[in-house]
Order: sequence, then C-alpha cells, then structure tokens
Amino acid sequence: MSRETATAGIVSPVPPAGDAAKLAADIRAAAGRLIRRVRHESGTTLTWSQSVLLSGLAKHGHATASELAVENGLRTQTVWSSLVTLEERGLVTRRRDAADRRNVHASLTLSGQKELEADRRAREAWIEGVLEREFTVAQREVLAQAVPLLVRLAGSAGQTAPGGG
Repeated sequence: MSRETATAGIVSPVPPAGDAAKLAADIRAAAGRLIRRVRHESGTTLTWSQSVLLSGLAKHGHATASELAVENGLRTQTVWSSLVTLEERGLVTRRRDAADRRNVHASLTLSGQKELEADRRAREAWIEGVLEREFTVAQREVLAQAVPLLVRLAGSAGQTAPGGG
C-alpha cells in the first residue's frame, strides 16, 4: 500500500522513509528529465557539455582540458573536442602554458561570456515561465525549500560511482 502526501497541494506517492534506493532512483530520473527538457525547450545553441565547460571557465578564469574533465566528470578527449568547437565559434581561446609547454589553457572570450549568460537566461526563463503558469505559490515554496537539499546532494563528498560518475 502506497502512502501519499498532500504537501502544498502536491499529491504524490511517498516511499517509506527508509527506502533510500527508491528515492535515489526517483531523484536521478527526475533530474535527468528536467535537464533534458530545459535543454530542449530553451532553444539555446550550446550543448550541455559546452555549457558546463563555459561555466567552468567563467568560474576559474582559465583551465586545462584535464582540469575541466576532472571537475565535470568528462573524458579529456570529449573536453578537447568541445573546446575546439567552442574556439571555432569564437567563444574560447586556447594558449600554451609558458612554464610547461605541454599544457594548454582555455579561457572565455567576451563572446563566450555573452553566450554563456544568454544560455543561462534562456534556460532560466523557460523554467520561470513553467513555474508561473503551472505551479501554485505553495508548490513553488516547496520547490524553494528543496533547493538547498539538492545543492547539498550535488556537492556531497560521498562515494563516487564506478567509472567516475
């Protein structure tokens, strides 16, 4: 028999408190669906990995492909390929490290910063529109309360899955 909750007008099955495996599967599935939907609906020109790389460069100023790969759980070859594409589009520049010529550092260009900001605005605008049209104030409050927990989950230093992610 399934328990249900009616928190803030939301009626949904609630797994037993000890069923972390079910909750984990539900969160993973919901997060994946949300990411795919936002990417599709926002109409941005950046792929997920390109957006992640530009975000990393905005955060750090510059980084090598291996640094970006480790930080984002990507293969170095995937990062290199994306950086080449981003450079061709004028969104990043790459330069060899003067101290260690084996290292190549990527940095955002002004166009890259503008593209990243436009990408973020488009994705957030789609989410905002859905929240305003389809969610009550009480439901938005429940989501707002969940955000710190999701951030905590995302930043957990827990065990890494086999294969790096």
